[in-house]
Amino acid sequence: MASTIVEQPLSEKRKHDVVDANKEKKKQKCSPTTEKLDTENKAEVKKIMQSVRSKLYGMSSTKLIEFLRNKIDMLDKDRKEMVGVFGKTGAGKSSLINAILDETKLLPSGNEGACTSVMIQVEANMTNEKYIAEIEFISVQDWKDELSYIIERRSFQEKDDEDKEMDDKDDDDEKINAFYGKDGHGKDLDQLMDKKYFREIPEFNLSRKKTFNYDTAEELSKKIACFTLSDSNSDTFEQMYWPLVKCLTIKVPNSKDLLEHVVLVDLPGNGDCNKSRDLMWKSFIGKCSAVWILSDISRATSEKEPWEILNSTVSLFGPGGEGRSINFICTKTDDIEESQKDDACTRILARNIRTKKKVKEIFKKQTNIKNHFSDAEGVFKVFTVSSKKYNMEKQSEPDEKAGAKTEQWTKALNDTEIPRLQDVLRNLNDHHKRTSDYICRVDGILSLIQAARNSDKTDNKKVCLLLEERLEENLNSIVKYMDKTYEAFDKCLTDGVEVSEKSCKKLLNNEIQPVGKTGRGYHRVVKCLCQNDGIHRPKGKNKKEKNINESLSSCMRSCIGKTFTHYFPNDKSGPIKKMIENFTLDTNNLVEKNMSVSLHLTFLKTEENELKTQLICDLLKRKKEIYLTLTESIKDSMHVAYESASKYTGEDSLKNMKNELHQHLEKANIFQKAKKEMLKGLTDLKEHIREELERKLEESINISLKTPDSSLLPDVTEDFNKIKELMVCLSTRHVPTILDPHTKNTGFQSQPEKGQKHVQGSRGLTSQPTFRPTYSLQCPEAGLFQCDSTGLVFEMTGKGDVLYQMSQWYTSHMGSMTPAGPLFSINCPAVPQLHLPHCMCDDEEEVLSVAHFTGGTMEIVKPLKTTASHVVVNIPNPSLVGLIRCGVSTLPVQSQVLLFLCPQGNTNQKGILNVFLLPKNVPIFEVEHQQKGSTVIKTSSECTLITGRKYGLCCELVDYNISLKRVQYDGDYSPNFLPTFQVYLECISDAKNMNLTLIDRENNDQKVWECVVQTG
Repeated sequence: MASTIVEQPLSEKRKHDVVDANKEKKKQKCSPTTEKLDTENKAEVKKIMQSVRSKLYGMSSTKLIEFLRNKIDMLDKDRKEMVGVFGKTGAGKSSLINAILDETKLLPSGNEGACTSVMIQVEANMTNEKYIAEIEFISVQDWKDELSYIIERRSFQEKDDEDKEMDDKDDDDEKINAFYGKDGHGKDLDQLMDKKYFREIPEFNLSRKKTFNYDTAEELSKKIACFTLSDSNSDTFEQMYWPLVKCLTIKVPNSKDLLEHVVLVDLPGNGDCNKSRDLMWKSFIGKCSAVWILSDISRATSEKEPWEILNSTVSLFGPGGEGRSINFICTKTDDIEESQKDDACTRILARNIRTKKKVKEIFKKQTNIKNHFSDAEGVFKVFTVSSKKYNMEKQSEPDEKAGAKTEQWTKALNDTEIPRLQDVLRNLNDHHKRTSDYICRVDGILSLIQAARNSDKTDNKKVCLLLEERLEENLNSIVKYMDKTYEAFDKCLTDGVEVSEKSCKKLLNNEIQPVGKTGRGYHRVVKCLCQNDGIHRPKGKNKKEKNINESLSSCMRSCIGKTFTHYFPNDKSGPIKKMIENFTLDTNNLVEKNMSVSLHLTFLKTEENELKTQLICDLLKRKKEIYLTLTESIKDSMHVAYESASKYTGEDSLKNMKNELHQHLEKANIFQKAKKEMLKGLTDLKEHIREELERKLEESINISLKTPDSSLLPDVTEDFNKIKELMVCLSTRHVPTILDPHTKNTGFQSQPEKGQKHVQGSRGLTSQPTFRPTYSLQCPEAGLFQCDSTGLVFEMTGKGDVLYQMSQWYTSHMGSMTPAGPLFSINCPAVPQLHLPHCMCDDEEEVLSVAHFTGGTMEIVKPLKTTASHVVVNIPNPSLVGLIRCGVSTLPVQSQVLLFLCPQGNTNQKGILNVFLLPKNVPIFEVEHQQKGSTVIKTSSECTLITGRKYGLCCELVDYNISLKRVQYDGDYSPNFLPTFQVYLECISDAKNMNLTLIDRENNDQKVWECVVQTG
């Protein structure tokens, strides 16, 4: 009987590779982490600058010294990212935050009813090892007003309970019972404000914050429970202070990795009838970079509240805010029925997949939410988490020598998806980049001091003139572009005014005369609207805010919606932001010909980068103000009418209030005024960008190149050299020099876009044996162009040539990061943006970053967005670029099975079938290039595999079947690809076909791929 031999090629080499890799991992665990190195280096740099600062403050003031003092004082200015966490009582917000921070007893949770009005900020304690809570109270006057309102409404409800909308007795009772107990019923305002009720919180009457410091999270949690929870089930009264709390800030030690530059905010789903809390709530939402919506997985696809929260807040964190992502988090995934516990793991994972798919389908129908984002599908991600399971696994962490147990434990931990949310926070925290930026700013300051001490300014006039000319040219370009933006908004707003004037009567009636609302009860609602400038926040947990101003501005907002999202997107780099990013004095190209002022130019480059970063922050703030202009303008225009209407009393007061509002609406021309206010905001933005660039860069040019030398400045040579050394060494990975690419040709095709042409390059691609394949493109114009062979997409700013090739990853220098795609060596100055192909599955989300190697160092760059097929990133002048992830992923990835029939030396022999298992984003051409002389077997290659899982190959012939030894799938991104399996065919004489099946050895030998191969 003929035999078929199946081998795993180079098995001994693979074993050595695994051993070496394990050794490397152990070394990494013993060595300081990147975050620790960043922290240590930043602390060292701060110490250096404190010394420089003290020297400068000991000197007599001059213009230069005052400038340097100010620059040093501004170094520690930090802008934090905010993550808003929403979810109804019982959704598991506290448990989730505790699990993410590995603090099981930080936020109070359990059977108590969580207070829905208290906002809780969680941030890093950067000063010591204590757990700190800072409690900010509402003002005494706010509490008096709230009590007066409760007393008044109770009196009103006793007389007339006609309108259920005003029946907020339960909400009022909850607050009174929590703070006063039974003692609070039937008392007047003066009695309720008696000092005896406030003895334990003297800070309230003094308008101060109350602070707690403890050594453990558990101690702090117990102490703050009465400020955050409503223990309505207790048999004995214990005074609860949450009705008086405006905001609670918790500072957690040893959390720099996640929270140094990030704040987690536990937010109620709706605003608050208390004005100060409501303003803070809206302010927090407007500052959120990410929004997390929590829902118990058993109700995630059925309950409406998460979507109601998103719909009611999307204008605040979307165009009116800073939101770049929406994460829908299904909690308590470990809760299953008793009858299903025999196969719990499989059932839980299956339910997770189904739920993710259904939630995404629901989101696709949320038109109102999607319209607020330029790439809604890329913004929205779904997670299925189990805080309980995560905590259990963390408590049972095996010793690192346990081998297989460690792998199983890691998989179980990752299945809870808490580590994925931790990665989301790490990505936002961006610890490395923040540290790198800080040290770069220090380098600029020390460069200026060194320049002022040592340089000769006799030849600076030409450089100054050239820089001033470039500045003026760039400023003119900005003004021209912003004028075009103004014109686009002017047209949309004109349409909006026309529609609004036709619809305003109906829009107003929707708020003050809704269908089915009559009588004394709704009279009170209209009265409240007039007394509060058109806004009424009903008492009660599920009551929606009424806002006449929002309603009247709705048509204008609809007309500018697409234009606003185009120019001011949160989820990607919009045209105005790109305009700022692309602004440059191009000081780098002046250095070679002007070495005498190289330090001055280094300082100017640092100042330019710092200024652009600040302007992008200003852009975010001002675009929020511009978006809110319409509503605010209408509120101001209607103020006189609101004030007049609120004064009506008596029998016809409801009718008179409505008439007053309608008459004013007809005469006041409020929509034209709103249009002018928004256009004025755009003009102010243009002037702000222009003036800031002009003023600050002219000041920097004058300070660095026109100020007389000062040898009296402190000698910072040693510090300067130390900073230069840190800039090279700080969390960087040195890589060997890559050979210059050799020009070859391959096929490129432009992406279909408006105004773009399809471009097809030469298909021929050859390479000498000693070189890897190289891809080139001659691009005739600006646009997006995709390479047929690799899937890479290049955004071209203009005509130019692209030249690139695959390079070798040096994983031993990447710390905890691992490759998630090929590493590309790119040569093209006209590429500001890249779209790197990934292999994530449609129903899985993973936090990917981009590694950019330049000058022998690695920078980790946050993507702008992740689409279904690509990761989009802004990297001007890219050199070595590739996708990376934190740690080894255990998520399914799109993969491919490639077959090559390699001939033997004897032509009568059938040869060897080489089988490759590779991620889908590995270019097939690269493997074909290495398998020259072999025959490619065309077949369906797509499959889904999991990195680290073991697979086997089964060969089925007419007479017999043979199963291969299992091999672990490693998701290889090395340019030197080795076959995963080899099938020796020399002994097969009769069989014409062979059926190949790839099976999952860790999932009951389930088939993941199969095909029929002709062997004769």
